[in-house]
Amino acid sequence: MLTYCVLNLIFPLVTSVENILVIHALWNASSIPANIKKFFLSLAFSDLAVGLIAQLMSGVMVTALIIAAYKNYSNSFLCPTILTFCYFVNFFLAGASFFNVIAIGIDRFLAITLHLRYRELVTSSRVFMTLVSVWLMSGVAACIYVSLIYTIVKYHQNQIHSELQLSNSAPKARQLVRERKSACNALVVYIVFVTCYLPYLCSMIMLVAHGNSPSSFTIAQMISLFLVFLNSSLNPVIYCWRYHEIKKRVKSTLKKIVTCT
Repeated sequence: MLTYCVLNLIFPLVTSVENILVIHALWNASSIPANIKKFFLSLAFSDLAVGLIAQLMSGVMVTALIIAAYKNYSNSFLCPTILTFCYFVNFFLAGASFFNVIAIGIDRFLAITLHLRYRELVTSSRVFMTLVSVWLMSGVAACIYVSLIYTIVKYHQNQIHSELQLSNSAPKARQLVRERKSACNALVVYIVFVTCYLPYLCSMIMLVAHGNSPSSFTIAQMISLFLVFLNSSLNPVIYCWRYHEIKKRVKSTLKKIVTCT
């Protein structure tokens, strides 16, 4: 539990610095296709928000619970309103990252399959509308998630209560190669995303299935939640690894910061 708190209080800084550098590099990058650039910027902003808000908030909450338990303070400060807000923010931002990754995958699939028709069909305005839809869907999904959590919690509370009562071309070829490379880069983002999110999904299924879960399930859920947050720190590393220009611009920015200090 203490390790979880420390990691969630340190990694927001790491995540924020990484994503700010990547956003700056992406904003000025010229070799990356305009559409994929917009999708990556949207994903980087959602990852930045995960680090600055969701992960930091989670670390502060668990730290407060540990202090309350250690000093025998009341944990009544975690009222339903605060818990609801935290659940909503966490799921909204994680959902934004999820839908951004899905949108990136679809965009790269269309770029490879449509070839020359891609630019005609996937216009800048349609990309913008897609990104707006991504964030709106995240908000709707977060509302549904919070409602579902409350329904499950209420059900298990009633169940526990009843149990207690009972017991108590060349240019074309180059363009195709470029699109395929972008698709490979998106695939790497997908693989890392699934690796980080799948354990959390499994832990939530186990938690819902078992209801009043043992402490081992709670620990597993905390570890898997940290992996979800960790995904926001890994994405900037992937950008620097797979895109030479982003890596170059991030290095240039860091050198300027070091020189100024």
